[in-house]
Amino acid sequence: MKSSYLRAGLALLCGVILSACGGNDGNLSLSGTIGYEGPPKAGLVLINKGNGEKLTIETGAASFVFTRLLGSDESFDVEVDTNPTGAICTVTNNTGNANVYTVYRVAVTCKANPFVLGGTVKGLTGTGLVLANGPDTVGVLPAATAGADVTFKFPTQVSNGSSYGGTVLTQPAGQTCKFDSALNPGTMPNADQLGLIVNCTNN
Repeated sequence: MKSSYLRAGLALLCGVILSACGGNDGNLSLSGTIGYEGPPKAGLVLINKGNGEKLTIETGAASFVFTRLLGSDESFDVEVDTNPTGAICTVTNNTGNANVYTVYRVAVTCKANPFVLGGTVKGLTGTGLVLANGPDTVGVLPAATAGADVTFKFPTQVSNGSSYGGTVLTQPAGQTCKFDSALNPGTMPNADQLGLIVNCTNN
């Protein structure tokens, strides 16, 4: 009884996953999942080097399936043919011989390129200034020459395409500082963003 339930359950599972068991001919659909670190990017193309089929992935898709069915024990090798613009993708569980336990386990992870966020503080003379981008903070000290411009960089890089927003967490002694609104808040470009401006004035 248990054996018949198991066989029925396996058949149902195969039917749900894009009819992957392929009926009586034993053909299998090669498929997997896609995860993202940072915003999804356009342009990802996968290739099964086992048969040469390329597959263009829709931006933000959470899964994929190649159109060519694989025969039982046919070799497959899923690789990244083209990375998305502004991201790098890696593939795991991507090689083997096709059977019901292997062809659905391919996993693609795409990580948006991270870049440095920072800028310049103008007019700073007091001590104690702390800037923040979300939970990421950086302390800024006055320049040796009173009131000279001082540069800053947040310690944690920001994925391109992600939102950022600099704030003044702690004001310096005797002064009030605020971010210029020209570039803040904003969206991280596919490059370092070092153009933020913080203006400080005496109280």
